Amino acid sequence: MPSLLLEIGAEELPAAACREAEAQLPELARSHIGTTPSQLFVGPRRLAFLIADLPERTADEWVKGPPENLRERAAAGFAKKHGVAVDELELRDGFLGLTVPGRALREVLPEQIDRIVRGFSFTKSMRWDESGIRFARPVRWVLAKLEGETIVGETSFGHRFTHGAVEIPTAAAYADALRAADVEPVAEERRRLIVEGLDAIGGWSDPGGKLAEVVHLVEKPIVLESRFDERFLQLPERVIVTTMQSHQRYFPIEGNRFGVVANGGQPDVVSAGHTQVLEARLEDATFTFERDVAAGIDALAERLAAITFFAGAGSFAEKAERVAKLVERLGGGEASLEAARLAKADQASELVREFPELEGYIGAEYARLAGYPDAVTKAIEEQYLPDASGGALPRTEPGKVLAAADKLDTLRIAFELGHKPSGSRDPYGLRRAAIGLVRLALEGGLSIERALLTEELREFVEERLESLLDVPVEYVRAARASNAPDLGGVARRAEELYRERESPEFEGVYTAYDRAHRLAGKAGQEAAAELDRGLLVEDAEKALAEALANVAIDGNGDLKAALQSGAELAPVMERFFDEVLVMAEDEAVRANRLRLLLDVRDTLGALGDFSQIPR
Repeated sequence: MPSLLLEIGAEELPAAACREAEAQLPELARSHIGTTPSQLFVGPRRLAFLIADLPERTADEWVKGPPENLRERAAAGFAKKHGVAVDELELRDGFLGLTVPGRALREVLPEQIDRIVRGFSFTKSMRWDESGIRFARPVRWVLAKLEGETIVGETSFGHRFTHGAVEIPTAAAYADALRAADVEPVAEERRRLIVEGLDAIGGWSDPGGKLAEVVHLVEKPIVLESRFDERFLQLPERVIVTTMQSHQRYFPIEGNRFGVVANGGQPDVVSAGHTQVLEARLEDATFTFERDVAAGIDALAERLAAITFFAGAGSFAEKAERVAKLVERLGGGEASLEAARLAKADQASELVREFPELEGYIGAEYARLAGYPDAVTKAIEEQYLPDASGGALPRTEPGKVLAAADKLDTLRIAFELGHKPSGSRDPYGLRRAAIGLVRLALEGGLSIERALLTEELREFVEERLESLLDVPVEYVRAARASNAPDLGGVARRAEELYRERESPEFEGVYTAYDRAHRLAGKAGQEAAAELDRGLLVEDAEKALAEALANVAIDGNGDLKAALQSGAELAPVMERFFDEVLVMAEDEAVRANRLRLLLDVRDTLGALGDFSQIPR
């Protein structure tokens, strides 16, 4: 059984496109050829796969036609459509049809390959000719080999700078032929070579996670050690590291050294060239850093009124004012308030315009150089934390308060302007902000009042609890309807409800809530606006009203005690339903009894919406 090689050659592909293609190739092969590849080859100039042991013909295909009982009316038309005589049709399971013989693999491969090439979906794609193909970069060649036979194209191509066309003798010989032409086609092998080279130098780091990108930027990785002038070590370390990694994808090494992954070339020449490039960038960084420091962070803060936060949300100066007010609401002290005033000052700095990933950090550095206390500078540095779902939290209390206030403001303004995320679209990172806010409450111990959130925003933020808490989602939804005053309280309520779910007190409250909710919830529109004790005529309903008045439920209190108090309603409710006709003929009495049941439901509902919890 033959092996198939398909190679799509293109102009240099971005690393992101390589990763997208790597994820799509197996499914494209399975969909159009019927088999998953045995090996993938993904690199900056080629996407390829090898499929071993393909059948030499496609499988026969049964084409189902009309039902047998419509033979007289439909068989002739179906047969004519498929170019056969009526008497050649077969009968299977009550339907007429025919078997279409499979075709030789070499006959169908060109059309299958064309569908694969056209089947990729990239985040960013282009058209470059009249073929109609959209791809991340222009496709320059396609090669398909079935064993030693060339089905599509003519040759492959080796390393751009050292080799031209490369003959591929057989599908199985593809990788060896390319390696002989200075191309390592296997991404994981390129990664191994890069790591091996960096380890040989020692002391390297990759804080920006550039390794995964570099793997797809080179075809023949050569790892070199370079150095830059020691005078640049006067810059803050993160400025140096960011300058290395942001644009150049270098790997920092201790002192003034850095690792370079080159795509071949003379080592001495390549190393010197990269040193020259880095020093030019560090020279620019030094200039902008020194100019920002000379201006001072207070002067930078004064420029924020001229910089828009985002369309409709005012300037960064206005954001700073809003954040400061939220800091006060969150209980922040003097350090938090001072940090809020200066937090966005670095948005006016030239260094952040060049390297946006330095925001927060460089503002903290400017504040430190201006003589502000550590509590202020650290809060400025921590204001964007956590910056990922599992990212680190701020370590200082002022940092936690400022981070929460910043996220709260972004969420509130975005929702006010109608920018709620939809589907996969979330241009303002609101889901990330909501997760960060919840984590600051849960893990950071910060009290974030639910009153700070509009109803729609509260729903959005509290939905994040469903994935962050280790309790069934029904208990989280129940707790979200409780009277817990803050986000942390909602989380604790969900955990407590789940912990107490088997207790008799929980069962008693659940039963009382459920019975009241099932009857009064359906007929609630008929209920009186408030309970009239003068209309309570039956002893059982008077007893229920009295028992309800004695129920004590505190949003921040002990749930166990609240359940014990609420559970006392269960036997009283049992008597009520035994002795009282809720849907009395007298309209006023009926409305009053429905109000009593709604009061029972709402009082117990302060513990949570028990209707969300299945029993």
